[in-house]
Amino acid sequence: MSATALPKPGRINDRSFYVEYKDKPIRMSGASWVEPQGAVVVFDDFLVDVLADDPYVTVTQSGTPTTAAAVSATAGSTGFAGHGGWLLGSVDNVDAEIDEVVIGPGINGAGWMFPSRAGQGVIVSEFGFVIPTALTARQYFVGVSDDPTEGTTTNGPLNIQTGVTLVVVADDAAGFIFSSLATGPTLYKGASSLASVASTLLTLDPVITAVVDCYTVCRVEVDSSGACYLYASISSAATVGRKAPAYVGKTSNGLTPTVALTPYFSAAATTTTAVEWEIDYAFGACAR
Repeated sequence: MSATALPKPGRINDRSFYVEYKDKPIRMSGASWVEPQGAVVVFDDFLVDVLADDPYVTVTQSGTPTTAAAVSATAGSTGFAGHGGWLLGSVDNVDAEIDEVVIGPGINGAGWMFPSRAGQGVIVSEFGFVIPTALTARQYFVGVSDDPTEGTTTNGPLNIQTGVTLVVVADDAAGFIFSSLATGPTLYKGASSLASVASTLLTLDPVITAVVDCYTVCRVEVDSSGACYLYASISSAATVGRKAPAYVGKTSNGLTPTVALTPYFSAAATTTTAVEWEIDYAFGACAR
């Protein structure tokens, strides 16, 4: 093998060269590296016959669930029932029992989305769902959390037990809270927890008022600094399907950029009444 510099006519100190090789590999001094591009994306529309066949979703139901989590072809809002498959369940009718749904799946009980990897973009968690039968005696949380079972034996990773006081269970979590124990019990609120420090409770603008059997979308975006942006929509009637979510606010303190997160949904009982939940799809994305 030889490498010879060949000056071009009319040029001085030309450093162009060619490589000539015969029956031998070229060896480079040092390493060559191409950064992986794009994003890891998980979109789960529950297009399987049974939950056990779904490789992306993990459901944890504390206590004895009133309805075991299952894929359904008939669940959902009146005008959107069964479209693409739904995941449903119902929490045990015991105070503070909880059902948790995460998409990923988690790796050894941890998340897979790192805000610090977002670069100039964001990581994303989005759920489309309905509150099937009632708005009383229940809490829901929709967003991201650092633990797939963060809220076990509580009312969720971030919850409201009374008034407008935010209760922090998760070290890092961000998203939407629906609590029938809160002031304005039918309104969704926004919040985040940064290393166990609670954000200011965010009143969404425009407000998102829960309606039984109406299609709801909650989306959380987190940039590489950990700042959290919330988007949401709710359909005008049970016969109307998904509406694109609109920006409704930014939490006051965000998340730790280097903490692994996972898309997270929970439903919890606040008294001895079972709490139903029905999810149409779940979406998560993180740059690599």
